Amino acid sequence: MTAQLTRTEAIARRMHSHALWNPIAESPGGIVAHFTAMQAQEYGYALWATAQRMTNRPDAASLAAAVDAGDILRTHVLRPTWHFVAPAEARWLLELTAPRVQRINAPYLRRNGLDSATLNRALALIETELAGGRHRSRAQLQEHLARSGLAFGGMAMGLVMMEAELTRRVISGTTLGTARSYALFDERVPTADTAFDRERALSTLVARFIATRGPVTLKDFAVWSGLTLRDAKDGLAVANDREPDRFTAVGVEDFACWWAEPGTVATAPAVPRVDLVQGYDEYVMSYFPSKTLMQPPEYKPTAEFGRLLHTVLIDGVMAGQWKHVLRARDVTVQIATLRVFTAAEREATEQAAHRYGRFLGVPAAVEWLGATPK
Repeated sequence: MTAQLTRTEAIARRMHSHALWNPIAESPGGIVAHFTAMQAQEYGYALWATAQRMTNRPDAASLAAAVDAGDILRTHVLRPTWHFVAPAEARWLLELTAPRVQRINAPYLRRNGLDSATLNRALALIETELAGGRHRSRAQLQEHLARSGLAFGGMAMGLVMMEAELTRRVISGTTLGTARSYALFDERVPTADTAFDRERALSTLVARFIATRGPVTLKDFAVWSGLTLRDAKDGLAVANDREPDRFTAVGVEDFACWWAEPGTVATAPAVPRVDLVQGYDEYVMSYFPSKTLMQPPEYKPTAEFGRLLHTVLIDGVMAGQWKHVLRARDVTVQIATLRVFTAAEREATEQAAHRYGRFLGVPAAVEWLGATPK
């Protein structure tokens, strides 16, 4: 008979799996490698998501330096969006998932006049411009292509750069002023020790997803990875053959889930525990059908609530949204709540905002929007 978890038990388990209640590594590369890929669409907030899971609580500047140094890399992988990846993981992840993303992108390439001849010429020019350890921003590469007779608008240039990433020509480089840059893929990513094995790569990705985000459904994996539900089932079958006793089926309400090491006790910290997670945090983006487990029964977002991108969690459950207003010497954390907060929840929220301020290196204050805490 399949074991059952309550919603509260599943949330506690997920918060531990995501290392939000139990930071697990001292290096940014260690955290990113642990999760295999972490969505990094909003760059600054993605650095915050990384810091939240680290035992030494680094600040934003030190994490940005780690990206510049290539300790962690940023590229389009899995779905057609940005992710942080560890250098040693980038090659096989792209070999596994890029074909699906390219199929999604194909009609957009055609719509923007990017036939294979034009695209190949642009990619060759980009590689030449980056050769010899040069790092260039997207704007600089766009100017270089224009000088060579290929004038691309914003959408077309974005598609060209994504194709350069998906085909393992380029990956993130150092920061140039305030702009991100690109470098040659092979100059930032180590060569593979063995030939790519799709079956092994797929089973590895499924196994890591379950271990670092469980309990999860296979549909959660398919949406998160951009792969198919058939891929999810095949990957789990191979993972179970490789490690027969590692993964266990578990029911959570109406969801058929999988998790690893079910004997591990995952308890909540002293309540209330408030976590300010970014809108694309892996705790938010790793689940599709089972995302409802983190939403309270009374979940009814208001217009003010929907204006803010990021998520306020109380004991792992969505309780509001937030964003920052960053100035030179301080930061205001604006919070819209789904309900009236208690005094203890308000105090815990203030503490969470101060942790965020320390990450940015400036004092933080909370501005309450919507339901006023009491």
